Amino acid sequence: MLIEGHDDQKLRRVGARIKSRVDQASNAADGARGGSSQFIPALFYPAGNSDYAQALTLKRALIEKHDGKSLEEVTPGTELVTERGTCYRVQTEARVGIHTIPPNQAKERLLSDFKLLPGIRETTERALKERGYRSIADLVEHDRFGAQALHFLELVETRNSGELIEWVGRRFPRSYPLALQTSGFHTPDQLLFVDVESLGLFASPIIIIGVAEAVDETLTVSQYVARNVGEEPAALAALLSHVNASTALVTFNGRAFDVPFLEQRFAYYRIHGNLQRAHFDMLQFARRRWRGLTPDFKLTSLEKHVIGARHSDIPSALVPEFYETYLRTQNAGPLVAIIDHNRHDLIALAHIFSKICEG
Repeated sequence: MLIEGHDDQKLRRVGARIKSRVDQASNAADGARGGSSQFIPALFYPAGNSDYAQALTLKRALIEKHDGKSLEEVTPGTELVTERGTCYRVQTEARVGIHTIPPNQAKERLLSDFKLLPGIRETTERALKERGYRSIADLVEHDRFGAQALHFLELVETRNSGELIEWVGRRFPRSYPLALQTSGFHTPDQLLFVDVESLGLFASPIIIIGVAEAVDETLTVSQYVARNVGEEPAALAALLSHVNASTALVTFNGRAFDVPFLEQRFAYYRIHGNLQRAHFDMLQFARRRWRGLTPDFKLTSLEKHVIGARHSDIPSALVPEFYETYLRTQNAGPLVAIIDHNRHDLIALAHIFSKICEG
């Protein structure tokens, strides 16, 4: 939903301040490009780095392969018209069975951990269970813990996963398994897997917003591509078409990056988009699940451990450089590599979510 007129003055002021800062940064970046094929590489890759060298080799091969071809010829899609302009939509499907936690199991495990209530630690929990209390529901009439138990029970009975995640986070680390149990209160088709590609850190344009939705054994991937930075608002508006009251977000490091970034870009364009809802950031749960089993917790490393390594991919840090090359040369090859990278990230995210829930 878009804001009309001057109904939200606060958002307008925030957006204006952000826009001013971004415009200054963009002007500086435009002046610095000057035809250079290197946008930000030296910040992440020292001279002679093999990953960077392989990425440059891939980029040259893609430019040669797609010389003279349009994006539409190379990557089939449709031009999407939104209230905020047009962008390019690419839709694909992958066979991914999403395993979710059974809702009855989620309810039972949440209500069995008394330590979720303020004032209860292991010793108190043990004493209460020795006195015959087996569930938080049994504590509703307790003199000391009754009020909190009733509140928590209401959240569980109404399957208010967003509030439950926050509740668990106040008592335990966000990677605590009970936080993920609340995902069992959502059916697979209510889960929205989200991954964005941008031209850098905050105050930089988003160039691809990828979302994936599950139906039966099929994962439908929709990618909203900004063929130039002017199409970013349309991509943002397209994302909101996938969000409704029952939607829960699934991301990888999305609490720290994707969602705050999207909210900042909404404010920049004065778009009212509410992403405050149940949010399962799989980076946190993956760290707990596979600690010591992978060299690091990059999505590509976890993907290799869970489903096997992908081929001919570009490092996330080089997305801005590939996009800059695409803009400068108007060769679709580098942009195709970013689209492929984003799609693979979404599919890997769905596999990781499913694997952790299954386990």
